[in-house]
Amino acid sequence: MRPQDLRLGIAPGRSFSGDWWAMVEICQRLNLSGVEFKYELPFILPDRWSWEMVKRIASLAKEQGWFLSLHGPYTNIGSLLSKRWQTAVDEHLEALEVAQALGAKTYTIHPGWVEEKYCTADLLQRCKDRTKEALAILSARGEGVRICVENQNPSEKEKVKAGVSPENLHYLVQGSPDLMFTFDLGHAHIFNGQPEKFAVLLGPQRIAIAHIHDNLGEADAHLPPGRGTVNWEAFLWLYRVNRWDFPLFLETVGGEAEFRAGRDFIMHAWEKLWVKEGTDV
Repeated sequence: MRPQDLRLGIAPGRSFSGDWWAMVEICQRLNLSGVEFKYELPFILPDRWSWEMVKRIASLAKEQGWFLSLHGPYTNIGSLLSKRWQTAVDEHLEALEVAQALGAKTYTIHPGWVEEKYCTADLLQRCKDRTKEALAILSARGEGVRICVENQNPSEKEKVKAGVSPENLHYLVQGSPDLMFTFDLGHAHIFNGQPEKFAVLLGPQRIAIAHIHDNLGEADAHLPPGRGTVNWEAFLWLYRVNRWDFPLFLETVGGEAEFRAGRDFIMHAWEKLWVKEGTDV
């Protein structure tokens, strides 16, 4: 892998002020490799979303050779109530149809959760099992789109989540070999302060896409890389020497300026590794 082979994309958060097409234009201007769109408010409001836009994006992405991903809605697929659980699954099935129309390679989904104020070990286990059931249904309907389970943000103390640790995540995909992972580096940094080790425990061969952003190790700040305490050199070193090839998508707050800053920081750090090793860049 050469420095120029690093695949970087963007995964704008819900505070992003534009629509999906505005994300596409940023990807073009920054000469990046793809976009992960969020199928959630505010982006799916009728005045900001249309099937015609989906078709335009799919056509352009195919022409450019981009890696597209869709992030599913923030519904609770571990809900303990059958009616709410079914509604959550149905929303994801609807979103999965959009992912297929986009030509997306991956579909990111959050595991379920139980409210902390009434959670017990038994209820959390039920939540995990309901999450597994939902994931199996979605995986069976993927039709070329890889369903990717994301490691959750551990700093939201009002929720007890089913997929915070590598052990949790392996349980959720057990028995479903087609399920993959979305590795959220910022969440992993909050979890153990060593996201590179989290990725190793997760199993890089099963990571299909990564969200990269920075924080101070306590709150999920979604800062551009380099503005927090993540050891980027350690992560990128392992990424390089182990020939990991999953794409890295900047999931930062803000807009084009923040994505540009994140891109520049990552590319500079990546190129420094090659120079450090005496590799011709």
